[in-house]
Amino acid sequence: MLKNIIFLTLAVFFISCQNKNTKNSGVENLTPGSVVHESLSQRQLNQIEYIQETFYEVLPVSLEETIVNFKRDQNPDHEINIWVNMAKSYKVFLLKNPEEEKADLRKEAFRAIYMRSVMSEEEVINNSDSEFSLLTEHDIRELLSTYKLDPEPIKINKN
Repeated sequence: MLKNIIFLTLAVFFISCQNKNTKNSGVENLTPGSVVHESLSQRQLNQIEYIQETFYEVLPVSLEETIVNFKRDQNPDHEINIWVNMAKSYKVFLLKNPEEEKADLRKEAFRAIYMRSVMSEEEVINNSDSEFSLLTEHDIRELLSTYKLDPEPIKINKN
């Protein structure tokens, strides 16, 4: 099943921001899937608004675009659940790191939570030297201890 296009957007965004000198991986050739759901329930829309507001500082995507991205998913409730859990973990981190000068730290925290949603905690830790310059292993373990869902790797359908 095609994962929400938000995951792909995030992956491209963070890879391009962090690894400007890496070889072309072909990710930029991906195109968003078509809208699968013409409408979403009010509950879903409320959750999407929570997600978008929570991550806006580190993922500046409009509410409208975020809604469309979830409409593209085959199972928006499943994806919303993942993102709500990511947002809960991120909010715990925000409470401990609210200062304006910690914006780069919060970006790394978001990236760690995102990575954890698609891989195990140990895989995130094993990649920490190349992915994070501000978060320590202890910080990452503490942050990821609040994320309880199993990892779900991104699956891309080739058409």
